[in-house]
Amino acid sequence: MSRTLKIISLFILGWTLALPAQNIVPRAKYLEFARTSADWTWNHLDSLVQDWQDRFDPENIWGYRPPPRLLEIASIYATLFQLEGNQQYADRAKQILLTYGDYRRYFPEEAARLRVDYSAGTPALPDFFTAMRYLRAYDILKKYGVLTRSQQKVIEQMVAHSIDYLFQTQEWGAMNRAILRAESLAWAIRAAEQHPDIDRWRMYEKALGFDNWGNWQIEDASLYNAVWLYSLLGYADAKNEIHDLFRTPEIYYYAHYFLQLMCPDMMIPDFGDSNWRSNWSRFLVYFEAAANVYRDPYLKWAATVIADKFFDFNQIQNTGLAYMALDCYRYGTDDILPKQPETLSSEVMEDMVGKKVVFRTGWSADDTYLLLNYRDEGDGGLLFRDYLRDGIPVEEEKMTHGHSDENSIVLLMSRGSVLLHDGGYRDYMPSGPYGAFRQDYFHNRLCVRAEKIWMGQKQGEYRYGLQDRPEIPGQSVLDFLRNAGSYRAVRTQKIDFLSFDDFDYSRTRVVDDKMGYQWDRTLVYLKQPELFVVFDVLKGLKEEYFTGANLWHTRQILAQGDHWYDTCYDSLARVPLPTENQLLIYFPKTHYRLEQVEQAKRYYQDEWVISQTTAQYFELGQHVGFVTVLIPHPADSDATHWVEKIRYVPSSDLLEKGMSVEIQTGKGLVHCGIKSDLRMDMIRDYRRPKYTYESGKIQFGEFESNADFFFLNQSGNQLQYTVVNVSKAVYQGKELFRQKPALYGLAFDGSPDQAGIGKLRYWRDVANIK
Repeated sequence: MSRTLKIISLFILGWTLALPAQNIVPRAKYLEFARTSADWTWNHLDSLVQDWQDRFDPENIWGYRPPPRLLEIASIYATLFQLEGNQQYADRAKQILLTYGDYRRYFPEEAARLRVDYSAGTPALPDFFTAMRYLRAYDILKKYGVLTRSQQKVIEQMVAHSIDYLFQTQEWGAMNRAILRAESLAWAIRAAEQHPDIDRWRMYEKALGFDNWGNWQIEDASLYNAVWLYSLLGYADAKNEIHDLFRTPEIYYYAHYFLQLMCPDMMIPDFGDSNWRSNWSRFLVYFEAAANVYRDPYLKWAATVIADKFFDFNQIQNTGLAYMALDCYRYGTDDILPKQPETLSSEVMEDMVGKKVVFRTGWSADDTYLLLNYRDEGDGGLLFRDYLRDGIPVEEEKMTHGHSDENSIVLLMSRGSVLLHDGGYRDYMPSGPYGAFRQDYFHNRLCVRAEKIWMGQKQGEYRYGLQDRPEIPGQSVLDFLRNAGSYRAVRTQKIDFLSFDDFDYSRTRVVDDKMGYQWDRTLVYLKQPELFVVFDVLKGLKEEYFTGANLWHTRQILAQGDHWYDTCYDSLARVPLPTENQLLIYFPKTHYRLEQVEQAKRYYQDEWVISQTTAQYFELGQHVGFVTVLIPHPADSDATHWVEKIRYVPSSDLLEKGMSVEIQTGKGLVHCGIKSDLRMDMIRDYRRPKYTYESGKIQFGEFESNADFFFLNQSGNQLQYTVVNVSKAVYQGKELFRQKPALYGLAFDGSPDQAGIGKLRYWRDVANIK
């Protein structure tokens, strides 16, 4: 074979390997969809406007809302005219622009008088989510001489009046509603650069845009992340600075951040103020644009699978989607072949901004995926957050649009089934009952209160002095936890994350300085057989009564027994879900724990909350723990046999210095566990290291170590082991590993340099045992 043929063959092979199973959408298809949708809307315009008139509500909380669809098709037609020169498209866009302000006549004067922001008259462009669509169309028609000077004057007077209205409603900072305003201003400046008010517009466009350009968004909510990114892209477009935008480190970061969050549903999971699959179209445009600028096949893959999963090219009545399809054409490229990412479990992206961890087996629809969110408000954007806190009634939000979801499991999927899911956005404004759905008790997490719950007693228990020892129902956990839903500021930290072939592990922390507690959540993902072990440690930072409630939410409880619950999600609101897989939730640690199952309104539907709760007086630094095992399994299989194969193994001391579980896998015995208090080792300050092996060692049955975390897998006479942050490990009296001493000097007490033993990051090895 000739050298040229070999090169061609290798190229074709590489092309084939990179091709995804999904259909790649060419840019021309997006453009034709936009054209077809605009034509359908134009042909039905009279009936659509009549329908708007019939439904018009002058008491709408948002005030005057003009007919939908018109701005989208005006922008589409103007762009088609720019691309193809068809005068009919220009005439249609022109007609919409010149008559758009006329619809204000349907808004009664008495309704306008009730709104102080309409004191100068009803604005023709009242919605900053869509005003830029009018302005984009005007910019093109003006540039190509379609409009007379008198027509331009009429349009620019209307635009200026709407911008004056925009100035009356102030929202600023690195957030979606600010960049939407900046985008509209940028298009107005571009289209009407000779307007007498242009300097004022430029001043405020810069004020709003500056806070968002090259800055971290303050919203931890996937719905609004998409709005912000898409509007920031439009803002850069208006200023002819798209490549400058993508050169900022923050936008590069976000491209890969959202790529790494992609779940088996081929979409970004909903967290914070968001809903299932919300705003996929805005993410689609962003990924198309980012893939083009960065020449990145992985970002192109994200765009491809989103389009393949969600874009219905027969849905021509959806002009909002058509407008975004036009932007896929404008910002995208056909020159990049999509390539599916290969990274597995990872931090997303780190522990300062993203503060999320994804556990995954792959990137296909049938793979297992779990998202842990430990994002707090953080220190960034303080002025922006405080401005919103002080100006609008959003006390339930982690400022802004965030939830009390620190250390919560946002989503668990396996083989296409949703097994755990987030709580949803809200029932109504500003929040629903009890802060729905933002407060901590709407999430899969530990909820803590600085009081002690009334636990009641089971039949035959001796908690209360009644001779027949009757059952006395305990207090409802949800009733005990519920309040107005106001957000409590906490701090979060990543303690550790490691990923190996046989298991992945993370430990993250929530600190509530005001209430006075610390909560560590450790997730262990055992890959074969597949299950998750969740260790939760609640530590008192002051002497106080505390109640800790370990909450797990689900749609259906299909069966239950002693400390186990077989569950599934068959729907999310009105969206049916596949139920081929189910989730067994098992609590192997049960002493002095109250378990309850209660019905709760969550994600706009009736759900069940499974809770395991304990309460006591905490001495300073005292801690308690919870252990939950999550077992995905096929719906046609009985997973309850796992209950007999999983055993809680406490540490061999009275203080419960550690927690562990043993799991009979069928091929051997897995034993994994944690140190509950990571500071227990520290016994001296006058020299380094502060710790000794003796001060930090914990015994778990036949295993002893000072490791923060350990994972043992015994099969026959072979023991595979991993120990983390460790200086020594012993099994059945035999040393598995010992760190050698080193010379430590410069002691604070002035003593001579002497030997000391430090800790290794981790140690993995295989040992032969009897």
